[in-house]
Amino acid sequence: MDPRAALRRWSPRVLVFLLAGGSIAALLADLYGVAPMAPVFWFVSVPTMAVLAVAASLPRVDRDLRTRIRVGTVAGVLGVIGYDVVRIPFALAGQRVFAPIESYGLLIADASSSSGLTSTLGWLYHLSNGVTFGIAYVAIAARRPWPLGVVWALLLETVAVLSPFAARYGLSGHLVPIAIAYLAHVFYGYPLGRLGHDLDGTEDALRGFGRHTVSVTLVVAVAVIVGWHRPWHVPPTEREAARLSQDGVPATIVRSDRFEPEWLRIRAGGCVLIDNRSGRAYSTTAGSLPAGVAGTLCFDQPGVHRIRLGTRPYSGGFVYVDATGS
Repeated sequence: MDPRAALRRWSPRVLVFLLAGGSIAALLADLYGVAPMAPVFWFVSVPTMAVLAVAASLPRVDRDLRTRIRVGTVAGVLGVIGYDVVRIPFALAGQRVFAPIESYGLLIADASSSSGLTSTLGWLYHLSNGVTFGIAYVAIAARRPWPLGVVWALLLETVAVLSPFAARYGLSGHLVPIAIAYLAHVFYGYPLGRLGHDLDGTEDALRGFGRHTVSVTLVVAVAVIVGWHRPWHVPPTEREAARLSQDGVPATIVRSDRFEPEWLRIRAGGCVLIDNRSGRAYSTTAGSLPAGVAGTLCFDQPGVHRIRLGTRPYSGGFVYVDATGS
């Protein structure tokens, strides 16, 4: 093949691949201490995803490239569904496999405590990663043997395990959650491989459902997330915890054995206020919480700290500790 023709063919695909990396760039920038997640998300991730959406709908863009973006989008949505559904039994068994997703919203909103809004943002970001990874794969590997989709998915998890992500979320040295993550990525990669392999057939099927199938798929996925987490709703306990919070010291309330709100965020060296109204005293890795009083827990080590109140898998909550300079 003429090198110039190959360059003309591959340059747009590589550009789409790079644009698709805009979503995960926000998390990577935060993990590696380049920049906080919030500004990178709003000023890099969102614009690059908007460019991909425009490119997928403009007639002047090469049809094959538009097809790759469209198919990659739907494959990514199906991959996210497979990835999450296969993890539900593990979550019901007590594994906190969805916890990192909740923290993404906390970072994107630059919030000191979790809420329906932060949960919504976290799950929308989770969806955006799944979609853009799907676009990236199909942009480069469309019409290739379908097992490459699974290889791509496992590669993504390997990068996560080898990155600061594993240390931040307490995965390092814990084989069970890592094994669950690899298993789930198989179910993410399978739709990518299958739909990307039969690129033209998938595009014909999508058009058979209607010209707006891809847009409708995304709108429905977003609507499900928003309806599930109801960002407009603030429970009374969360309102009360917000009133108890002070500058730099977020608060949570314990009525049984769980934090309300479940996530708090501080800088290294900071403290959180725990208003223990459960009538029971608790001993945690970060300090003791006497019954019936409000006490503070302080943290010096950056990362996600799981604070358990008892033996139930979903007891207590999480404290997200930013590095001092972040």
